[in-house]
Formats: sequence, C-alpha cells, structure tokens
Amino acid sequence: MVRLRWEDVDLVRSEVRIRRATTQAAKGAAEVLKTGTSKRMVKLLGAAREALELQKTFTLLANAHVFHNPRTGAPWEGDQPIRKTLRQPALNRAKVRYRVPDQTRHTYASMMLSAGEHPMWVVNQMGHADWGMIRRVYGRWMPDAAPDAGSKAEALDGASNGQHLVNITPKTRINTG
Repeated sequence: MVRLRWEDVDLVRSEVRIRRATTQAAKGAAEVLKTGTSKRMVKLLGAAREALELQKTFTLLANAHVFHNPRTGAPWEGDQPIRKTLRQPALNRAKVRYRVPDQTRHTYASMMLSAGEHPMWVVNQMGHADWGMIRRVYGRWMPDAAPDAGSKAEALDGASNGQHLVNITPKTRINTG
C-alpha cells in the first residue's frame, strides 16, 4: 500500500485497484507486481473505507500518493521507514508484540474465512492465483460447516415447481420378463 495513489481509490464503489508495488530494493520506484493475479480490485470494508475518507484531508490535494511520511510530507519510499518510524513505536505504545507487516494479510484472510466468507472471494482479495494457498495456510480458519449448509440447494430444489435437481425417473420402461 506504500504506492497506493488516489487515482486507484474508488470510495463510491468501495474499491481499490492494486496495480503497483514498492519495496526497499526499488528505492521508491514503482515495481511490477509479482503475478498477473496480483493486479486486482479489492473491496474496501467499512473501517478501511473510513480510514481512507479521513486520509483525504491530509493527502488528496497534496500529491497523487495516498500515504505520506508525516515528518517530510513526501510519499513513503518503501516499507522500512514506515516500520521504523510508525509501526514499531505504535505497537510498543500499545504494548502489542511486534508482528511483521505481512502478518496483517494473514490476519485479514483468517478473519474473513472465520466469518464464513467464500474462499474464492478471499483468494481474489488476496491476489492469489488459485485457492491452494488459502486451503494450505488458512484452511483451519474455515468453518467446518455453516449452520445453514445445504439450505441454498434445498431452496433451489423447492423453487423448481416440483422438479428435482436430478431427475431419476426413467424415461422408458425396461422389459423384465
């Protein structure tokens, strides 16, 4: 999110377009994302949308970048300065054990799956190529079965005007003797 630009934020549709990244190795330059599926639209949940609404006051008119270093007013050049000047001190003040920033992705994915969100939706949000990563890493966070499991199929069956999802009535009679 270091390279997030206001042109990629759609607060009306509550979406963010992910199409560039920055690492320390890039020295502030935008980089191509790791995979084709890394380019994606991410749904903004309520708290994230509210945070971006508040952020507009500080950076919308100042620069194309959403997040700036508050000390310099310039866009962040990578993730290390954010870790050292903001993240670690904030976690220390909150008396929270340090977690690397990538763990926030894991927290997000496990929370979405624990809440019963569809695994393929989580795959798309995370930018994974398929659901293998979700299954391997986060599978334990997926509920075994939702209390209403099977109800969608039953509702579909009931709405079919007496027709069953699978018709097992033979079309012809077999001569048995």
